[in-house]
Amino acid sequence: MSPKTGNKNKNSINTNTNDEQEVFQDSIDMPPKVGNTAGFESAELVRLFETIDKLRECGVSEDISLPQLVVAGDQSSGKSSVLEALTGIPFPVASKLCTRYATQINFRRTPHEYVNVSITPSPDSDSSRLDSMRAFHRHVPNLTEEIFSDILADASKAMGLPIQGEELTAGSGARFSDDILKIELCGPNKPHFSVVDVPGLFENATTFQTTEDVKLVENMVVRYLNEPRTIILAVATSLHEAANQKVFSLAEKADPKGLRTVGLLTKPDAVQIGDEQTVIDVARNRVINLTHGWYVVRNRSTDEVRKGVTAEGRLKNEKAFFATAPWNTLEKSRVGIPALERRLRQLLYDHIRREYPLLVKELELKVQDLRAQIEELGPPRENAEQQRSVLIEAANLFQNTARDSILGRYGPEHESDELRLRTTIRKMNDMFAQKIKTQGHLHEFSTQDEEKTKLIHDWILDVYSRSRGLELDGMIPAGVFQTLFRKQSEGWEAIAKDHVIMVNQSVNEFIRTLLQEKCADESLYSSIAGYLGPRFSKTLDNAMEELSKILQCERGDCMLTYDDTFLLKLDEIRKTRLMEEAKSQKGDVLANANCGEEEQKEAFSLQKFLSAIEACTKSRSEQSVIETFEYLRSYYIGARTRFIDCVAMQVIERHFLSAGGSVQMFSPALVGKMTPEELRRIAGEDMGVISKRGMLAEKLGRLENARAIANSGYV
Repeated sequence: MSPKTGNKNKNSINTNTNDEQEVFQDSIDMPPKVGNTAGFESAELVRLFETIDKLRECGVSEDISLPQLVVAGDQSSGKSSVLEALTGIPFPVASKLCTRYATQINFRRTPHEYVNVSITPSPDSDSSRLDSMRAFHRHVPNLTEEIFSDILADASKAMGLPIQGEELTAGSGARFSDDILKIELCGPNKPHFSVVDVPGLFENATTFQTTEDVKLVENMVVRYLNEPRTIILAVATSLHEAANQKVFSLAEKADPKGLRTVGLLTKPDAVQIGDEQTVIDVARNRVINLTHGWYVVRNRSTDEVRKGVTAEGRLKNEKAFFATAPWNTLEKSRVGIPALERRLRQLLYDHIRREYPLLVKELELKVQDLRAQIEELGPPRENAEQQRSVLIEAANLFQNTARDSILGRYGPEHESDELRLRTTIRKMNDMFAQKIKTQGHLHEFSTQDEEKTKLIHDWILDVYSRSRGLELDGMIPAGVFQTLFRKQSEGWEAIAKDHVIMVNQSVNEFIRTLLQEKCADESLYSSIAGYLGPRFSKTLDNAMEELSKILQCERGDCMLTYDDTFLLKLDEIRKTRLMEEAKSQKGDVLANANCGEEEQKEAFSLQKFLSAIEACTKSRSEQSVIETFEYLRSYYIGARTRFIDCVAMQVIERHFLSAGGSVQMFSPALVGKMTPEELRRIAGEDMGVISKRGMLAEKLGRLENARAIANSGYV
């Protein structure tokens, strides 16, 4: 809504400069002419109005903006008199106590005439207050001034507000309420129409209104004006400049382009002679430009109220007033209560019809959004049965994927490398085996490198020499072989422990990743992970204990093998050594022989025989070293293969991957053994989540009900 000043209205269709002939027309919608009420009581109108009322009754107005007409204005703007003229309700226009809550007035066409009055509790009411507010109900045949005053007093008392005649001081209690007083005017001749009255705006404190109330009322009015589907009937007195009245500054903020605002000027009869043109310029949309323009009405004067002028008398006096100059220059469809009423009804109907499809769509989107929010919270976990059910479901989902990961059966859910567990373990086992083979020994067994062979022979000789006892020469002292093997395999332990630790880390990462995918929310994941954490630590301890047992068996005093290939490997090692020596000796003999092929064969055979004899003449210690080397090498190779297999099967598979291991620990069987206290600690929801779920469920129920209502009335 943007103020504009000037001598001509840019939106005026009639450009005649004669003020007597100049008329105002809407910039968008042509208002209905006087008497043109066709279609106002159609089945479509009835259905739409009733549907909107049902939506408001089910409390959905706190979740979604509903089409409505709100009457707002400063105190003493004549707003109460306008409402009385529009609705026929005898509002206490001379009361010193302002309205302290919103009043919703609905007209209903029914066979019999009666009035229903009730209170719609504010959204933040607690359960006890809700019951109290909903219990308030008055059913009367009609509303006289006395009956209505009593109802207002009772309603104020029910809301905990002061009633007329009670002085109000700061801190004496509630002064305004977000509850809504709902008045239904029913009868066979009632038009379908709705209007909401909000408390009047004011600037200065009085006996009944504190300085704090100024902001309270303004905030209440702003909430209504800011609703995007609210049509604002902004009431301004003609006695003051409209632009300076608070209602228009608030309306301009809520509706900057003036698309939802209808201006209404009151008390034109009280304007001083000579100031009429200023009011007429406003009425012609020349000062504050509004899409729906301005209307002017004449209320009952204070003297007419005192004399008890009736509604019929008010209309008669109003008609006569607007027939006099200069007010008769205004378009007749823009002056008087009847014209205003017709325009408001048509405007509200058009507004509802235009907004209704958007409202239905918005309800559907909100329902879907709420369902998504509730789904994000996961299923409820308030009691042991629900908690166990949630955990069993999570465990089943977890195990289904975990088993496939263990078996290497990968599907779309295994896109992440962390979830390809069997592949990870295979790679780690391969690396472990390779590391044992290349770094697990003290000395490298080599028959090709004379330097390395001499090094290990010297080491064996040193151990042999330091271990000699009462045994005869050439005999291997007791315990030498065990000592040599333990020394040769002393690198196994550190490599194997590192392997187990790394496998444990990879398994835990797999479990964490999979748990996060299968758990309903982060808190449930954290609780399950916290519960399983100590058990995983115990699994690692058990795996390390298993490894220690294997190392003790492999590297202890008992050197044992039932491998049928052990002796074959030993013979192969010996043959390889003898062949290498024979080749070397053959080369030396033939290099010094000057004879034919047959002589060479004979010479070699002789040399071979002589060399064999020469070998027998080696020292016993040298023979022992060679034999010990060959036995140690053959046994070490077999034991190393066995150790690698044992670590892979008895440690990694048994304690991490098999049933009872870390990966398969979180299972329905484990959940089935949990105590109620464990279930509550692991799967129980905190009060914040329970409260949020309840709030969302209540809101979803309200919106689903509203959606059903809206769909039933869809045109």
